[in-house]
Amino acid sequence: MTRREFVTRAIAASAALPAIAQAQAQQPNAQGPTPKAPVNPVRVRVGMTDWNLGQRGDITKITLAREIGLDGIQVSVQYPTDGKPTLRDPATQAAFKRAALDNGIQICSLAIGNPGKSRLPMHTNPAFAILLVEAVEIAHNLGTNNILLPILGDSHIDVTSQAQVDSFVAMMKEVARYAEKRGVVVALEDWISAEDNIKIVDAIGSEYVGVYYDCHNIVPRVKDIYVEPKMLGKRIHQIHVKNANMLLSEPGGRVDWPRMAQEFYDIGYRGWYVLETNSPSNDIIADTRANIEYVKKTFRMPA
Repeated sequence: MTRREFVTRAIAASAALPAIAQAQAQQPNAQGPTPKAPVNPVRVRVGMTDWNLGQRGDITKITLAREIGLDGIQVSVQYPTDGKPTLRDPATQAAFKRAALDNGIQICSLAIGNPGKSRLPMHTNPAFAILLVEAVEIAHNLGTNNILLPILGDSHIDVTSQAQVDSFVAMMKEVARYAEKRGVVVALEDWISAEDNIKIVDAIGSEYVGVYYDCHNIVPRVKDIYVEPKMLGKRIHQIHVKNANMLLSEPGGRVDWPRMAQEFYDIGYRGWYVLETNSPSNDIIADTRANIEYVKKTFRMPA
């Protein structure tokens, strides 16, 4: 075969490929009907808080998370006064990151633990602003892009106090500059309504400050929990899922989870669902596996 003949045949074969592919697509599958595309092609990712796995800031909970079958874990930065190593230490950060890689578990977020009474309330104490900037570095070093900042309990914001709101907004504007450099979102978990969250987050004016949504916590504090996801929209960066002391599948809880799951789907939420669940039977592995199964059956990810 001459070089000209070879090139001519190659061109002809190339031109015929689309027609061949079309003909093959139109032929019935000899092995049976063509399998349908999955209804939910994007996998739901389920994490869990380290404190509900048994202990905040305990590196061994990463191995437990893998044994249970979780996709991720929310780890806590602690502020002990006895000199014990915590995630504030670079060596501990490296050990956590290595343990997560070794176990195939993702650190889905970093939760701020109790910083001590001298640094409370979080939203007005200057010392805490420094700790929060430090937490941005810790999250970056761990390989996560989310921080859970709990603005509740002793740090609950009184939204009727303009001074409290203004002080918090001013602090978070500065923290957001550091968060943006590291690609980390500081997500607020609080006891205030969607309307008030929107006012605060929008006043801060950074996509690196969002909402850590825990509808179970605020059911008694809002008129209609099921309208909140649509109001908050993309401000929701991560979600806690729980059902008091019961399994998620048990009826009688505060939240109609199938209904709420649809609300999250409708706003296009694609983030983590993080279990903050107890073990009613005292078998943490069995109970958590049941909750994981429930989440993966009930929640869907938009394509």
